[in-house]
Amino acid sequence: MTRILIVYLLFGVVFYACDQSQPTITEERVEPAGEQNQSPKEITDVVEHYKNGVVKVKGKSVDGKRVGLWESFFENGYKWSEVEYVNGVKKGPVVVYYQNGMMRYQGRYYNDERAGLWTFYDTTGIVLKKVDMDKASIETDSIPEL
Repeated sequence: MTRILIVYLLFGVVFYACDQSQPTITEERVEPAGEQNQSPKEITDVVEHYKNGVVKVKGKSVDGKRVGLWESFFENGYKWSEVEYVNGVKKGPVVVYYQNGMMRYQGRYYNDERAGLWTFYDTTGIVLKKVDMDKASIETDSIPEL
């Protein structure tokens, strides 16, 4: 009788262990809306130099696209320009200088397009012209050569 009881017990254990209806525990990460399939982005510092060692351009990139403030320099070390980027697109203030260090022009970009009031200077810092770029697209001859 004990043998029969042991056989039934083993038989029950085997059926219980093989039962497919048992819940399994799985781990699933729920992403907030809009963040699915996005891995953390790696920010890369980019610095290029002239042959003489002077920094030519510097800024940061994410996935090969410029982000944040980017600065360019003349070979003499003076700053050439500074412009803001968002995901590879110019967006924000821009300032460009002459090789003598004086400001050449300043303005703003919005989605890679010149926007708002831009001010242009001569090599001594005197204002040459102010152009509202929002209206200048109609009068293309009013935009100085950049």
